[in-house]
Amino acid sequence: REGARDLSSDNRWLRTARLELAYFSGGTWLASRTTAGAGAVLRFERVRPRRKGAFQPLKHAEITPVFLDKMIRALKRWGYDIVSLDEACERAVRLAEDRRFACLTFDGAWKDLITHAYPVLARHGVPFTVYVASAFPDGLGEAWWLALEAVIARESRISLVIDHREQRFSVARPAEKYELFAYLWGWLRKLPPAERSIAIRDLCSRHSVDLVALSREAAMDW
Repeated sequence: REGARDLSSDNRWLRTARLELAYFSGGTWLASRTTAGAGAVLRFERVRPRRKGAFQPLKHAEITPVFLDKMIRALKRWGYDIVSLDEACERAVRLAEDRRFACLTFDGAWKDLITHAYPVLARHGVPFTVYVASAFPDGLGEAWWLALEAVIARESRISLVIDHREQRFSVARPAEKYELFAYLWGWLRKLPPAERSIAIRDLCSRHSVDLVALSREAAMDW
């Protein structure tokens, strides 16, 4: 995701700064004296039905539509106002109010936001915020983490060049696949963007994974 410019980076920075100011100034602490906390900004990524398979290293970044529905129902039942990010910023710098708030945010313009999350959000009539890395709807972004998952899920023998040396791995069992994913994830994350792109393209080429098609399939266009 490095190198992908956020469409609203300036506004996002300003909102984050306002929230941090509210926290470090003690305003939210004072509010919590009578409201048990001003509110919460909840962050999600993927929303899609539960998948089958023993190897799902990115499952931590997913929730199901059923979970999203139950969470919204629970927030309403607990007396939370589900508000926009602008409203959350305004409430965070004000002193005690009668009702707490929750703000729903989603990272990435993934297609499942439209197919699985939006029907739930629309049915409840709640606002939400989406942070868009513009390289993906532009058709330029490379979802290297999805490609890494796809290669390891499908193959039992994997080869690639790491630090100018050919490396080979045997990963027949799920535990071995998880271990390799964690190792390669950490290695790829440390590389400069240009070098990471070369490395993941090489890996995909060796194991016949279409990185471009995989990225376009997952992300929305404009």
